[in-house]
This record gives sequence, C-alpha cells and structure tokens, in this order.
Amino acid sequence: MKIHFVTGATGFVGKYLVNALLEKGESVWIVVRPQGNASAETRAKETFHDYLVKWPRTFRVVGGDIMIENLGVADDLARELENQEVVFWHLAANLSFASENRADVQKTNYTGTVNVVNFANRIATKFMHMSTAYVCGNSPTFKENELYRGQKFRNHYEKSKFEAEKYVRDNCKLPHIIFRPSVIIGDAYRGKAEGCTFGYYRYMFMFHFFKKQVVKAMQKNSFMSFFLKTLGTRYDAKNDILTMPILIIPCPKNRHVDLVTVDYVVESMIRLYEKNLSKITVHLTHHNPPKFNFMLQAVLSDLGYKRMRLIPVPAWMFKVIINSFYFFIVPIRKYTRSVMWYIPYFTDPCQFERSVAETYLENPPEISRELVTRINKYAKENILDHIEI
Repeated sequence: MKIHFVTGATGFVGKYLVNALLEKGESVWIVVRPQGNASAETRAKETFHDYLVKWPRTFRVVGGDIMIENLGVADDLARELENQEVVFWHLAANLSFASENRADVQKTNYTGTVNVVNFANRIATKFMHMSTAYVCGNSPTFKENELYRGQKFRNHYEKSKFEAEKYVRDNCKLPHIIFRPSVIIGDAYRGKAEGCTFGYYRYMFMFHFFKKQVVKAMQKNSFMSFFLKTLGTRYDAKNDILTMPILIIPCPKNRHVDLVTVDYVVESMIRLYEKNLSKITVHLTHHNPPKFNFMLQAVLSDLGYKRMRLIPVPAWMFKVIINSFYFFIVPIRKYTRSVMWYIPYFTDPCQFERSVAETYLENPPEISRELVTRINKYAKENILDHIEI
C-alpha cells in the first residue's frame, strides 16, 4: 500500500496538500505533535474534523514530533511503514523572522530536518522537501541547481532553511525533490492565519488597524475628529468607506513582489512527484510577478479606502521612510517591526531562474485584480478582526 507521510500538515500549505492528496484517492498519514494538554488526536480533531469524517479509511493521524529521533514514532508503527511504499513530504517549519526566536527556528528547521531525513531514509521510498526560494539570501539572481554563492542571509529563517536544504542534498539517500516557493498567498484557515505567520496578511492588517483607529477617532467629539474632518476625511458607515484625501503613502518605484498562489504550489508539488523525478530543485516562483504598487492599491481599495494617494519613490528612500515611520507608531510598534522584516523581499527582489518549472509545469496563474480581491475579501471577513497585537 502507498502511504503519503506528511509533516507540517497543520500549516498553511500542509493543509492544502493533505486535502489535494486525499481528493486524489491517496492514503495520507500526518504527524502531529502534542501541545500543552492537548494530545495529537485532539489537535487533529480541531483542525481536521471534516477530513476524519470524509476520509476515515485513508486519513490517519500519527502522534510524533520532528524534534525527536525517529520523530517519536512507535517502533511497531515504524516497522509497519518499512513494509509499505512511503512517500515522505516534509513541510514542517518555523517561519519566524524574530531574532528572539532564533534558537527555536534553528531547532525546527535544521535539527527537525535532520531527524526527518534520517527517519525517511529508514522507512520511505521517496522524499519531498519544502524549502524556500529565499535561501538565495541577498543574491540578485539565483539558479535552481545553486545553493551557496556567497549570499548573506537577511534573517535566521533563511539561514536555517539553507542549512536544512544542504542537509537534504548531502544526506538524503532517496529519490527526492526540493521545492522552493516564493511568497505564497491564498485563503488560510483562521486558526493559522490569525497568528499572521506570513507576510501578506501582516500588511493588510496594518492598514485595517489604521482605518479602525481613524474611524474611532472620528466618532468622538474631540479635536482630532474636528481636525480630520476639516482636512476632508469622511466615513461612510453604511458602505464601510473611508475617504481620506490627506493620506499619502509612499511605495517603492518599479518594484515587484514575487507572489504565487497556494493552489499553484500544491498542484506543482504533486505534479512533479508524479513524474518520478529525482534529485532536482524547482523554483515555484512567478514568471511575471505583480508590481508592488498594484498590490498596495488593491489592498487599500478592498479595505474601503478612497482618495488616498500612492507616491512612487526610489527603493532606498522607501526604506528610510518606513524606518522613520516605525518610531512614530508607538501603539503597534512591535507589530510594525514584524512587518518591516518583509521589506527586502520587494525592495531588493531576486531574479529566480525557472528552468525546471518551465520544463515540467505550466506558468502560475496571473495575480489578477479579481484574484487579489477574492483573497482580500476572505481576509477581511474571516481573519483581520481576529488578529491580536
């Protein structure tokens, strides 16, 4: 029997991957670690209740932890896996850019991968590894067959994923594929997205929060309300529209942001696995990434802003403005700091070679206005009001 054995199934991409494999009629076992007083089964029931009901025979939860040798999988279960055709999908990762989380990021992304590779060598027949396009660090160009070319890493997440990918390349004895996606967007389930562990919702939330503060100030009989109204600020409560002609927002001139949809990433991963390829690395990046000002305009419009102005400025100036802005936003300074971590990904983007992707895959869907609107609408209705700062 063929079994797809998945780590990181409770994550954003992981949940989409598990669903896609099950929909194809595959048997999927996921590794879930206990957390606090909640057992692996309890956590799985919260996140995968519908899956357990819909696929009771092909979906199985295995208690384990990638931080433990052999993932903490019981010996009898490991022996059972050794006698099956096991396709191992390693997606578990710590996405934090915060310096204070450096040790945890290293343990999860590198030490966890070491344990996973060693266990997979024992029980699996194929290995699929989720890396990131940003092992490129600050390199302006990057090829799929490259790993180290003297790049400097902008955070420990990039460095730990680089080290993890190197371990896979050097030590995985199985046919394997390494996937390197860029920034993944889509509709994350609330329990995952409200933690804002990936950048797109962080930017949306910052403008969502600002709008709520302006509306709150205008509803008070105060000098600030008088001042805002004098400058032409208006709020249409019925349609949730904030008209703010005084709002001028800088954006980096002629910069793109490399976004790909979660559907494209998952479909590409499965398609490449099905082609029985081995020892390849693929950039799941966009061939025609959207401009940053297009994305920013869409976010502001979909959040209900009107008559604000975007002012294109050189990338270096944008960075200076944002860094200065940080010191004046005291109420959400900690949150703003986390937003600032993502600035290099659109002020200093990398040009990714896509030879493998162009050979075996279709181009990713265009990041159209309709697509962005759908994602923004979902976030507005399901995510943003649940984020705590």
